[in-house]
Amino acid sequence: MSNISAMRDTADYLYDQQKPYEAYVIYDEVYRQIWNSIGSVHEGINDFSKKYLPKKVMTSIEFRNHYIYEVSSTVFYQWFRMDCDQILNEFIFALNGHLKCISYSRELINEFSKENILNEFVLLYTLVSYIADDNWVDQVLKYIPPKIEVNNLDRARPNLLQIHSEKRLVKMCSQLCDTDWNYLNFLLVDYLVNKGDKNVQFLNSVIKSAGKRPSNYSNNYKAYSQYERREKKESYEKHYGYEKFERYEKYEKFTSSGKKPFDSKTATEEQKYIYYGKLLELKGAVQKKEIRKKYLKLVAQYHPDKVESLGVDLRELAAERTKELNEAYDWIKDKYNL
Repeated sequence: MSNISAMRDTADYLYDQQKPYEAYVIYDEVYRQIWNSIGSVHEGINDFSKKYLPKKVMTSIEFRNHYIYEVSSTVFYQWFRMDCDQILNEFIFALNGHLKCISYSRELINEFSKENILNEFVLLYTLVSYIADDNWVDQVLKYIPPKIEVNNLDRARPNLLQIHSEKRLVKMCSQLCDTDWNYLNFLLVDYLVNKGDKNVQFLNSVIKSAGKRPSNYSNNYKAYSQYERREKKESYEKHYGYEKFERYEKYEKFTSSGKKPFDSKTATEEQKYIYYGKLLELKGAVQKKEIRKKYLKLVAQYHPDKVESLGVDLRELAAERTKELNEAYDWIKDKYNL
């Protein structure tokens, strides 16, 4: 299995570069791999119950409740070399990125039905609601069991009709309104607005339950218009059925914002300070040893051994990213005599 953490980091980078379609392809692959692993847990437990516990409903339920954590931990380690908490973290942020790309890209937002996207929001809210629960997989499967037909997995298929999904989302918005996760409420609001949802009652209910919009959420809110301007100037070839990650393709560089790409040869010292500091994720006053520690951590994410299972384009992107990190660290090292 591929390194889903490195994949998600790449998707985050592309999204920050205002490339939602490219980021979406990678988020979707991470999402697919994790959901497939959960489907494997679900099918394995069901097969065991059918074979060894036929007609014993209560015993089957007790077996599931008792062993689902151990089964999930084993599957996640075999597939990804990660534990349940790590997978939950990757699942939440991959799905969050997945929904951001759809919500702020006109091409993507029109490609998927409202029902499917609301199902994904139900899944995301459920994951966040049970973030402190070791048996989060069991909680997810109670609402959203995967459905496998001829080896094809349908993701995010809640046991709820759309009207019940909407009621559940309104309730979950209220639960998150006073937490650090309430930005998800405004992601949902933005999706409904940008989608042009005709169910005004549902939209108003979500807005009333959402709480106060975080001050640092304004950039995301403006992103839709930025992407719309970009899509008017660039022609994208439609891509469907991303069965394999290797089918990821490069697109034209984003130029509609008017920003020139960073060039170390022509950049001023101040521009280098800002750009390299952001590249190495340096914030505030940091010690010299912390800079090296941060550099080593970031470079390790793009090591050839960790991206060898990815497509050619992404291996090239990882190599380019490593080159940028090396350049940034070399500049800071010379500048501050590290």
